[in-house]
Amino acid sequence: MQTNYRWQATIVLVLGLFMAVLDNTIVSVALPQIQKAFNASFDAVTWVSTGYFLSQAAVIPIIGYLSDRLGTKVVYLTALGLFTVGSALCVFAPSEEWLIAFRVVQGLGGGAMMPTAFTLIYRLFGPTERGPVTATVGIPIFLAPAFGPTIGGYLTTTFDWSSIFTINLPIGLVAFVLALFILRNRDQERIAAGDEHPGLGQSVDIAGLLLSMLGFTTLVYGITEAGTRGWGDPLVIGFMIAGSVILVVFALVELFVASDPVINLRLFGQYTFAISNFLMWVVSAVLFGSLFLLPFFFENVQHNTPFEAGLWLMAQGIATAVGMTFGGRLYNRVGPRPLAFVGLILLGAGTYGLTQLDISTTGGTLQGWLILRGVGLGLTNTALQTVALAAVSNKDMARASSLVNVMRMVFSAVGVAVLTTYLSQQATSHAKSAQNIAASCAATVGRQAGAVKDCVTQHVTIMGLNDTFWLVLIGCAICVVVALVLGRDPALEAVKRARANGEEIQATEMPVALGE
Repeated sequence: MQTNYRWQATIVLVLGLFMAVLDNTIVSVALPQIQKAFNASFDAVTWVSTGYFLSQAAVIPIIGYLSDRLGTKVVYLTALGLFTVGSALCVFAPSEEWLIAFRVVQGLGGGAMMPTAFTLIYRLFGPTERGPVTATVGIPIFLAPAFGPTIGGYLTTTFDWSSIFTINLPIGLVAFVLALFILRNRDQERIAAGDEHPGLGQSVDIAGLLLSMLGFTTLVYGITEAGTRGWGDPLVIGFMIAGSVILVVFALVELFVASDPVINLRLFGQYTFAISNFLMWVVSAVLFGSLFLLPFFFENVQHNTPFEAGLWLMAQGIATAVGMTFGGRLYNRVGPRPLAFVGLILLGAGTYGLTQLDISTTGGTLQGWLILRGVGLGLTNTALQTVALAAVSNKDMARASSLVNVMRMVFSAVGVAVLTTYLSQQATSHAKSAQNIAASCAATVGRQAGAVKDCVTQHVTIMGLNDTFWLVLIGCAICVVVALVLGRDPALEAVKRARANGEEIQATEMPVALGE
């Protein structure tokens, strides 16, 4: 397989992937405009974001299974087409109900693109080449959330809310045409083990397909609602219990009934896969939880606009990209364990700076800490994403990628919900003993009741944020310890043994998964 083709394919896949991840955050700043345009309630308009998120949760678990049966190129083109068509429909949505429905269509395509892109790329590159390529693919995943509010703020300020969907149309069309002509395919893709066609001749796992979609969607919805309704809300408890029960039944079906399971849960029996995924779950919770907390601080405490808040967060996103680039270059030299260990220490060190917020803290004063966090996230993600799939064969790659991505989504929702709830609880707790704060505020802003109340709210919110970031820091510290027992990359270990025996080593390519 020619090297230039592999990187051409990677660039095409990354282009679509960036759009899909960007739409997770770009919509948030446009919600007030959408609410006003359709004269909708706040609860109704939030489903513009929730519908996209839940449709992703429904499709990600099954996409690896469909890729193995239909072909990854076919599934990727379908996903990209759905995303682009969904974006076009959103532009012309006549009501909030139709906009939500079209966002679901868009989310089905966006959710399917991520595991499919990782599968295609990991089958194109050999085990010892995956560090750099993981960094290349991971950069848009971490840049997009950072740039989303900034781009969304600019577009909605300059044009209107529909422009955040219009921008996807030319990019999606170009990406689709490039993918159609550049990506190669066969009637059935060859898997690393040979010419075996996974799933052919075996019954379709209908029960697994339905249970996974229903279970993950129900659980993620319950967790998402916990952030606003509270963990004790009957609806939240009901959805979380229902989702958990459905997923337990799903696991039993996959392990003991299905001949060709939708998701290979036995992968968690591999030590390295299990440990690296655990670390990715915590990092995902930390990352996405923080992506909510930081804009909240800038907008609600420092009274920045969403556009200004996005600008302050860009440094962390760019630093993450830099960290991933260095991580990709260092992966083969040092291995995943030192890379993850150092990355988590940097992530923790940067998070410590966020536990020291006060009334005078600005986005400018936080830039050093945010850059430190970004570099740490980049190094950590490159190490964990690469080693998690290092021991997975090309035959199992599609379903392993779906498993990794859906669990990352679940814990991202957990992170946002847990940190949101904890922030609310801590701020309320500090407000109950705010007499000293009220006296200080009265001395600072005068005796006017409204000004004193705003000042007290600002102070107790900052105290709650500091407490919440301490919780994040504790999570980082636990991960640093766990990283010390992270497994090794088997491909890198094989290279070391070969070099020790005096053998000449070249970059190892996996057998071709896409047609020549």
